[in-house]
Amino acid sequence: MKRTNNLFCANKGFTLVELLVVIAIIGILIGLLLPAVQSAREAARRMECLNNMKQLGLALHNYHDVNGAFPSAWRGYGADGRTPNVYGDPGWGWGAAILPFMEQTPLYQNVDLKKSIADPYNRQARETFLKAFHCPSEPNGAKTFTIAESGILHHEHEYEREDDEDEREHETRISPELLSVVFGASNYAASIGTTDIHSAEEYEEGGPFAGREFKGDGAFYHNSSLGTNAFTDGLSSTIFVGERTADKEHFSTWAGNPSGDGCLPALVTGSFREGFHNDGEEHGFSSRHQGGANFLLGDGSVRFIGETVADKVVRGLATRAGSESTSL
Repeated sequence: MKRTNNLFCANKGFTLVELLVVIAIIGILIGLLLPAVQSAREAARRMECLNNMKQLGLALHNYHDVNGAFPSAWRGYGADGRTPNVYGDPGWGWGAAILPFMEQTPLYQNVDLKKSIADPYNRQARETFLKAFHCPSEPNGAKTFTIAESGILHHEHEYEREDDEDEREHETRISPELLSVVFGASNYAASIGTTDIHSAEEYEEGGPFAGREFKGDGAFYHNSSLGTNAFTDGLSSTIFVGERTADKEHFSTWAGNPSGDGCLPALVTGSFREGFHNDGEEHGFSSRHQGGANFLLGDGSVRFIGETVADKVVRGLATRAGSESTSL
């Protein structure tokens, strides 16, 4: 009779210690892989943002080819429709002007550029969210906003009078009925240069910019109509458009700005008056990208500018005719 030896036939399995070790190893691997995955995703989002800005550059140049000049940062006139007024109607901005060159002809046809941007007729167009003006790194938030929500009303700017005798706070003034006007959000603002509407030399005793355009030293400004010959620094050395995230400062819009006062043109423009520090303050530029933001140059190229780049370099790139020898 054959006997079976069961001495070495015991059931095999993991001990508790072995299981805990395996779980710990898996946790460590996930911890190592997660930052790499997040970094790869952000790189993809930054590239998509770059492509968006290249499309903006192409649209701006197509607009130039048809009209002989680049569009205004925004358009504003007095009640007669002819006298320049920085804070006047209709308020439509550069983004609205290039809609036909961004496959948005149906939307453009629903816009009456002669009517105020706040006119009820323009409500549907004004409130439209356009993915081409949206950076994919922007947090999933509001695709539209009101003036009251924009953050612009909370700015407190100080500027010196030309006689340099005193400083005053300049507060945004806008009629109460316009506070609830809704705009489609955007993450891209046109460069107005190294000045903005709060620059001291632009204020006069008769009121700011009375009867004239505010002419910044950048690629776009109030009622501007600049051809390529205006960029004596070279298109490849002039910033056209930069990023703006509402998460750090305030909302921007592709549409334009309503009539009012104060900071409203910052809805469509950005300033390099304080250089670039990726925080959006002083009507500047900002992004959710780590360490800097994408900027569209006049030749249609897009460059990532780090927040540590010297102010002198960035301010040189911000001007269209400053005669600086500037390179990144």
